[in-house]
Amino acid sequence: MEATKIVSAVVKLWILALAAGALYFLWAQRAAPPLENQIEESENIQHTNVDVRIGPIRKMTLSGYAVGFGNVEPAPATPQQPAADARITVDWPSNVTQVRCVEGQHVDIGDELFVANAANAVAQNGEAIKSPIAGTVVSLDIHSGEVALPTRTAVEIMDLDRLVVAVQIPAWQAQDVVPGEPATVEIPADPVHGNSQKFDSTVERVDRDADPKSNLVGVDITVPAKMGIRPGQLARVSILTSQQPDCLAVPADAIVRDGLDRPFVGIVSDDHKQATLRPITPGLREGDWVQITGEGIGADQTIVVGGAYALQYRNDINVLNP
Repeated sequence: MEATKIVSAVVKLWILALAAGALYFLWAQRAAPPLENQIEESENIQHTNVDVRIGPIRKMTLSGYAVGFGNVEPAPATPQQPAADARITVDWPSNVTQVRCVEGQHVDIGDELFVANAANAVAQNGEAIKSPIAGTVVSLDIHSGEVALPTRTAVEIMDLDRLVVAVQIPAWQAQDVVPGEPATVEIPADPVHGNSQKFDSTVERVDRDADPKSNLVGVDITVPAKMGIRPGQLARVSILTSQQPDCLAVPADAIVRDGLDRPFVGIVSDDHKQATLRPITPGLREGDWVQITGEGIGADQTIVVGGAYALQYRNDINVLNP
């Protein structure tokens, strides 16, 4: 008896699954029938004129970019040189007897910054604390007669000629990024730092691992010296990852999609009175231009570049531009 019930339940599930599959198939066919059927039936579509703008398919070189946003920071340490930022603290609570620098002052390696002696030391002459790098005093948090603590940065030195833009890019794009790759940096204008800036640079460093939480990879872009750029400024970075020379390209607005998200462009007839949608495969996109490939697609063919969204699979058109 139990076996009969189980078999009956299984049969019912199969019937329901078949019915659901049939309904989905009918819905899909109704929503977007096969392209060849639509083209064949297009002669029966009412020939309502569609206002469009037309233009040629162009042949050009398109580039692919990884885009990231980040901040200007001091350059990290490398095997060739120390980090561009040094935060000096004392090892023990110490009495500061002299301060020999001021904020904004340039110091060289070995220059004395302040003199202090441990609070419990017998000797009162103190020890001169020296700068480990050449740079600018960007922060001074001690004064003569005060006690410096190991938990607080006494002086911060920064080499403002060795800065980077630290950005995060998706891991799938980072696999195409290597040190030395060309990059463009854009720093927007703000009330503090003045006008916007844009300059070309190169990738200096790429993290080996992605952040497991965000799946982003850290990338450092070199900031050329003497540009007046300051740490903390926001930046947008575009890193060249690929390039396709002599490819067929159309404006992004020329590509339309049907109910199944299939991409098309509208090919215009020689007399500029009719347009027929033709399937294509999009590729690289740079700005408003998109690489396309497809059967029967060639350079200098006339296509609909404005108003394509209103096209059916074959339409009479009114051309608005010469």
